Amino acid sequence: MYSILPVLLLFILGFLLQKSTTLTETSVAGAKRIVSDLALPALLFQAFSSLEIESKYLILVAAIFLVCLFMVLLGKALAKPLGFDTPYFPLLLGGFEMGMLGYALFLSVYGSAHLGKMALIDLGQVIFVFFVLMAFLIRERDGAHTPKLLLRQFITSPVILAIFSGIVVSLIGKHIDPHPMWSAVNEAISLLANLTVPLIALSIGYGIHIKKEGLLWSLKTILVRKVVLLVLALLINHFLIDQILGMESIYRYALLVMFLTPPPYVITIYMRANDTKNADYVDNTLSLDTLVSILMVMLATSLYV
Repeated sequence: MYSILPVLLLFILGFLLQKSTTLTETSVAGAKRIVSDLALPALLFQAFSSLEIESKYLILVAAIFLVCLFMVLLGKALAKPLGFDTPYFPLLLGGFEMGMLGYALFLSVYGSAHLGKMALIDLGQVIFVFFVLMAFLIRERDGAHTPKLLLRQFITSPVILAIFSGIVVSLIGKHIDPHPMWSAVNEAISLLANLTVPLIALSIGYGIHIKKEGLLWSLKTILVRKVVLLVLALLINHFLIDQILGMESIYRYALLVMFLTPPPYVITIYMRANDTKNADYVDNTLSLDTLVSILMVMLATSLYV
């Protein structure tokens, strides 16, 4: 629990700095750009370059992808019975915010030595977010989507380029003798990756804004998401990771951390600019779920063994 306190304190500091001139909307936007284009890709490159890939692990990757898809379909089925008059309820159930939060929480508890394990757990939901969730979001915003647009978004994303580069290195690196120049490059990547956690924590804290509009929808969304995903995490850990695949316990911890994170923040980027009602609901949900996620990860990592 205490290992997450530094991240939580930075998060609180960012929130308190809303009333100061130390951080501004412009500087926070710049910090987020540094994270999304440089620091986070460096961190993900490190994570996926240490990926331990075995063919049997693809079952777990597929299972996590299917969980994300199941959550969206469950949201579509529950929307009317729960009184949701918004197309974003199902989309807020599928996918996880790993890049801007999950990795920071995982690193604070388990350290960088296990980044490769977290990368494997993350792979299925990355595929889901970039190929399925983004397709839903673009269709909701524009009324249609094209495969060319999705492909362009995919291949030009710094995050995706970092992930695939890391996977390539993990596959061929073990067969190549290390060169001194690579050590220097790797150290530079590490320095850049180390910026991720503090910049993310401050930026997310600064960006927390909770409004009364849509608050009840947000609370119901978070409740449904947390309850269902917590049950699914425990089932996957017990039956798939422990019994069927016989994987190390760190994979169980990584999956639990991921399943407790909020929905992907990218949802806000792909909304219509004038859609105030849905924007308030989505922003409230992401802000509140971020707070709930941090507290639940602190509790879960203390109790779950």
